[in-house]
Amino acid sequence: MNILEWLEYSAIGETARQFYPWLEVMHILGFSVLIGCVAIFDLRLLGYYRRLSIADSVRYLLRLARMSFIIVALSGLLLFAAQATLLAVNPAFRFKLLLLAIALLNAVIFHWKFSPSRQVKQLIFVKAIAIISLLAWMGIVICGRFIAYT
Repeated sequence: MNILEWLEYSAIGETARQFYPWLEVMHILGFSVLIGCVAIFDLRLLGYYRRLSIADSVRYLLRLARMSFIIVALSGLLLFAAQATLLAVNPAFRFKLLLLAIALLNAVIFHWKFSPSRQVKQLIFVKAIAIISLLAWMGIVICGRFIAYT
């Protein structure tokens, strides 16, 4: 038995299957909040919502985004445990994980390169970060929906 089979048939996988609909609801609600925070922040970086400073948007949105990401990650891990062997070979799931890695790396680069306390000028780099973020997170949502159909 490999690790994916072990996970799927473990107590975690069995419990996740019993609560699968509720885990999906938590995953979708968490994603809704996360994507809302990300979209507002990225649109601010692209020049929209100018009345909201970038420092304020980080202060107001980052905590909520982090909390919702924790909900999404935990529910996602449990959803994976329920069907680990099927999901591991699903191309939409694999592409979703690749896009997730890109989105997280993109966020790390932004927060490493720019301190929220200083004013971020509308540089091409910042706009590229925002566009990559928006595209990656939209792709993650799309791939999440395609998982059921591939």
